[in-house]
Amino acid sequence: MTEDGTAALHPLNERGWRAGLPTLMRAGFGSWWRTKEWWAQALLWTGIINGSMAAVVWGDAADGPDVFTLYGVMTMFGAIAVAILMQEAIVGEKRSGTAAWVLSKPASREAFMLSKLVPNAVGVIATMIAIPSAVLLLQFTLAGIETSVPRFALGASVAALNLLFYLTLTLMLGTLFDSAGPVIAIPLAFAFGQQLITGIPGLGSILPWALVVATNEADMSVTSAIITGQPVTAPGAVVVTAVACGIFIVVAFWKWNRTEL
Repeated sequence: MTEDGTAALHPLNERGWRAGLPTLMRAGFGSWWRTKEWWAQALLWTGIINGSMAAVVWGDAADGPDVFTLYGVMTMFGAIAVAILMQEAIVGEKRSGTAAWVLSKPASREAFMLSKLVPNAVGVIATMIAIPSAVLLLQFTLAGIETSVPRFALGASVAALNLLFYLTLTLMLGTLFDSAGPVIAIPLAFAFGQQLITGIPGLGSILPWALVVATNEADMSVTSAIITGQPVTAPGAVVVTAVACGIFIVVAFWKWNRTEL
């Protein structure tokens, strides 16, 4: 504030790809943390994951691997929510003209895309994985289930990578299409269609599905194997999913820089 009580103006010196980045990032994070979005999602997924696992946690199979297998499976449902949440992140702003208006200001296209990617990634991981997992660890403690916190955190990180796959895929599709139909249909079709091809030798073990769901009765998902300290039988799924996320991001930025608004 100045001496006369008016707000002082501070010039922004960002240039190039950073032009408008702080402002857009504040708006992006604000859409999560300054609204009811974060606690609504956190409550929803804490209830879904912990509620569905309560019967196993407090049942006769509490000390077996089923409890951790179910944890991975339940996080898979977050992929559906991610696709729904992200379907309008780019398409909606293109259709409404908001993207064109924002980019008419001193804001770069890279900054715009980063403001969609980073805040949503942080919000999704925090509300769908981190907070529900922390509550689940508390439930394990109360139920007397011994769990290695570092291993559980690493396993939860693998589950988070699975959600990032669908987040970046949906973001990329938003730059490729002008309607929300294919943007949400393709990720959902892939999410559920994977189970139909997991039986193909060599393919099932490298799909994101293997991160959180066992591809056959003899193996465990990557998440469950890490948490229980068992050998990871599908390490390729981690590599392929991480590389795919990187490709989706690169394509999204490339296409967005060439999109006429």
